[in-house]
Amino acid sequence: MHLVAVGVSHRSAPIELRERLAYPDGRVGPAARELLRAPGIHEAAILSTCNRTELYAAAGSPSAADGLVAFLERDRGVAALDMAGHFYRLVDAEAATHLFRVACGLDSLVLGEPQILGQVRDCYQRAADVGAAGPLLHALFRAAIAAGKRARTETDIGRGGFSVGHVAVDLARSIFGSLRETTVLILGAGKMSELTARHLAQTGVRVVLVANRTHEKAVALASRLAGRAIRYEEFPEQLAQADIVISSTAAPTHVVDRAMLQPTLRRRRGRPLFFIDIAVPRDVAPDVADLENVFLYDLDDLQEVAEEMARDRAAEVGRVEAILHQEVERFTAWRRSLEAVPVLTSLKEKHEQIRRAELERLRRQLPDLPEAAWQRIELATRSMMNSVARDPIRRLKEAAAGGTFNGCDLLAAARALFALEDAQGPDPPDSAPNGSEPSGTQERAP
Repeated sequence: MHLVAVGVSHRSAPIELRERLAYPDGRVGPAARELLRAPGIHEAAILSTCNRTELYAAAGSPSAADGLVAFLERDRGVAALDMAGHFYRLVDAEAATHLFRVACGLDSLVLGEPQILGQVRDCYQRAADVGAAGPLLHALFRAAIAAGKRARTETDIGRGGFSVGHVAVDLARSIFGSLRETTVLILGAGKMSELTARHLAQTGVRVVLVANRTHEKAVALASRLAGRAIRYEEFPEQLAQADIVISSTAAPTHVVDRAMLQPTLRRRRGRPLFFIDIAVPRDVAPDVADLENVFLYDLDDLQEVAEEMARDRAAEVGRVEAILHQEVERFTAWRRSLEAVPVLTSLKEKHEQIRRAELERLRRQLPDLPEAAWQRIELATRSMMNSVARDPIRRLKEAAAGGTFNGCDLLAAARALFALEDAQGPDPPDSAPNGSEPSGTQERAP
């Protein structure tokens, strides 16, 4: 069984492509379940955030990556030509290492940002809820989440809780110097808006207006900022008063476009209007940047500010990398140990068959032996077989987990020496529901 991952992120693709590939929250689980119908795909999970869309799968062949890309083409309606050159394809150890880096915050726009660990956890939970995550993905995501937790508790990579919201506010501050005399309009009241608002409250901004489709959420967020909630349908009118608009709604299409802004700009009489759009898909139509005195920044424009923040945490990267290496090695050793499972299972079954056959033969030869004696013989022969098999089984496990060439040789030799013709490798596992572990003699995930 191979671990396969494909995806795009802020490192490989512009926001114009990322927003087309982004999944709404309600679509992530069903899409993962649909992936199981693709040829060779036995388990699947989808990680979709403002900066990445990634598909993870347990598959019969590394070539299943092509099927994952084809699924994205169909499901998100994006032509292969548009995606060319932007996708990365990762297999086995590379795929696992990548997810571990993501969970640790090393692959984020804002180095060490805390939100990504929760997003990885949500991705895993959604796949488990629909039965799309099986033994391999259960182990993979649990190990990645454990690595992410260690990175944040054992190092200072997450010091200060910096996020995309922090970067957005810092960009606004770099434009205006001070925000004390500015009016800021926040569109959206979700997690990202909440994080942005927290940072914004520390700047002493003069007026904060909050608009959200669910007005009660706008009221709750505005109260925490000592701001004012407005009805969502009123925000176009309020654009005339704002200096900065920070937008992070979950709308599937643009909520601000040129037609909306043109009447507003006439009323502003040349006052500049700054949009910081941290939504994916984007809330603000890109062509509004062509309007006079309108300045638009999206997630890709925040990269420079994020890199400046990263310099303060650069010393922690090495410590996180060390944790990541330990956790990846642990997960990889567990995966390698699975190679020994069919050999060990067949070996134990063959020993048991031989033992039982010999006991049956002996019973026919000694029909008058008391049952108490047979019970003692049963225990003695079982103990003897276990003792004989103990060292070979231990050595095979160690060799498989070590990933050495000799490990492969030993497994092959065991198959040949004990005539274990059926012990060629594990069958593809079925999708396990809601966190269930592999059964039988398969080793438990780390």
